[in-house]
Amino acid sequence: MKKPVLSWSVALLAGMALVFPPGLSAQTAQSAGSIVRLIPNVNLQHGPRTQLASSGSKILWGDRIVTDSGGRARVQLDDGSILNVGSDSSLTIVQHDVATQKTDIQLAYGRLRASAVRLAKANASFNVRTPTAVAGVVGTEFDIDFTNGITNLSVTEGSVSLCNVGGQCVTVGAGFSSSVRGNQAPSQPTPTAPTTAAQNLQSTSVGGAGTGAGAGAAAGATAAATHSLPIIATIVAAAVVPAVAVPLATKTKKCGCTTVP
Repeated sequence: MKKPVLSWSVALLAGMALVFPPGLSAQTAQSAGSIVRLIPNVNLQHGPRTQLASSGSKILWGDRIVTDSGGRARVQLDDGSILNVGSDSSLTIVQHDVATQKTDIQLAYGRLRASAVRLAKANASFNVRTPTAVAGVVGTEFDIDFTNGITNLSVTEGSVSLCNVGGQCVTVGAGFSSSVRGNQAPSQPTPTAPTTAAQNLQSTSVGGAGTGAGAGAAAGATAAATHSLPIIATIVAAAVVPAVAVPLATKTKKCGCTTVP
């Protein structure tokens, strides 16, 4: 009588192994960082679960951060990079691989200011994707906004590669700007107006010390620790369109909840 039961159990375990292969849980639970400071309300979505975030909430690959009107969040990635998420924003950390220095961030709508550590490894990348464009870090500081189907990029230091969905790119140097209108090719860089960076910094501020020196040393710092801004990315999305590479979540009503199964 016990042999059939044992055989059935083995078959069940084998079937589960096919559906949930070994290492899948570890892969889907890869750490990306944590929320170190916030202004309520901020919701954190991981898989089917959505919860009201708090300071210290862990962020995993694929997690989505959604801020309410007036809500803001500061995320410290595992490599020491800082993401300041503005109000009424939806951001997904698709990938953050410290070992290879590959970071991919999707912003469905709203504002983001990013302070990334220096890319020192071969084939390293730090990409911020809007629904219509990709800003790939080549150098240091830049601001980017997305509204009404237009992506505008302004570079304050170093250089940034701006590409449309078709892969047409321009390299924008310090003191210059470029834009992508719909599916058109990026415009040729022109001199940047001087007010954009200050406005973007103010609109994504979470309070406390967020600027200073030594971005690379900030990996173990708290939200009150100083952190340099070698890379600044601010994205404003007023309309959501289909994503470029990874499907972007559509804007939904924030739950303002504690935990929803």
